[in-house]
Amino acid sequence: MITSDVSCRLLEVDAAGIEAVLTGYGQRHINAEHARNYIRLARLGIHAAVTARAVGKPANFAWPDDQLKSYLTEIKHGYPFEYDASKRTVHGNNFGLTTHGMVEKFPEIYKTIADAQRFQDFYAEVAPALRPQQHALRMQARERGFLGGPTMPDRPSQWDHPYGYRHHFWDVLSYQPTDEYTAIKWRQDPRKRDRVVYLHGRPFKVKPGNDWNRVIAFYPQSIAAGWLKERQLRLFLPWSADYIGDCYFGRTPLLGPIHDSLLLHIPNRIFDRVLEIVCRVMQEPSTCLPCPAEWGLGPYLPIGMSAKAGRNWAPQLTEDGIAKIQAKAAAKGQEIPQLAANPHGMEELSIPKWVYVPNAGPDDPVLPEEETDMEDWTALARAVA
Repeated sequence: MITSDVSCRLLEVDAAGIEAVLTGYGQRHINAEHARNYIRLARLGIHAAVTARAVGKPANFAWPDDQLKSYLTEIKHGYPFEYDASKRTVHGNNFGLTTHGMVEKFPEIYKTIADAQRFQDFYAEVAPALRPQQHALRMQARERGFLGGPTMPDRPSQWDHPYGYRHHFWDVLSYQPTDEYTAIKWRQDPRKRDRVVYLHGRPFKVKPGNDWNRVIAFYPQSIAAGWLKERQLRLFLPWSADYIGDCYFGRTPLLGPIHDSLLLHIPNRIFDRVLEIVCRVMQEPSTCLPCPAEWGLGPYLPIGMSAKAGRNWAPQLTEDGIAKIQAKAAAKGQEIPQLAANPHGMEELSIPKWVYVPNAGPDDPVLPEEETDMEDWTALARAVA
């Protein structure tokens, strides 16, 4: 339904796994090493890392990135059912889904509470700082009534928001009286230990409120929103050096921001030039997200991206692609889908990946995609003493 003009193409640029990366970034105040490992897995394949635990073939996180990435890719394709269960576990737990909720929403994947709990435990092994971070967020929101806000020069805090956003929460949790026997039993269970508190010497169950899960979603989602707005300001403010706001025949090419992506409508004659600017701006790290030097990611948190282009917004689908989908469905004993070809749909673009280069000037934001160009790039690279 959504198509480009005759002389144009649609371009969608998407932040790759930004909420997963920001979930790991938020764990730095709990345990910096666990946060660094989570960010690494968010880039290489955290769903496959949980899958590897589930099938009894855990990955060795001491491997270099290329070896770990290759192994996680093999796990992903070798265990599709477990991978799907792990993927839903990761996304669900990042935003507060319980074992009962997992069984209720995905009964075809998690047959029992024990199945859901098993995948939750695998995820906890891969991301040990996640649950303590979520508990700390809920307690902070409960005690203060809000999260975030601008950084105060004289009183910096771990709860400051990189973009100054603040959100108030009025119903994080409440307390329900319980008996001493239940309290002792729950305190001995690692999964329920945080759900019992003593007030004035009496035991109470912690009962989640309507804001219970909104609290843990606040930082990843709002930081991602701030990050995308920062990119938009770079691209569409007239006085910006990266301004492209008039490239659609004197008007803006922006059709709209969609979650963590931008959808653009670009004339073919300037497509390559606009794509280069957009990819560079989308990949340059934000100075609002500083990184510890020991992480080895550079001074600021880099966010990856992907790009797709086509004459219409539906996925590209060729005759060969249809044949592969139908063959896969037949091999699984499923009903063979009848699909229509869409050769002009959105196709993945190969773009240069941003790499942090110490002391590099602003002219060197990316490394070349082709290995044959690496020698030329190296010869032109320079370091400032």
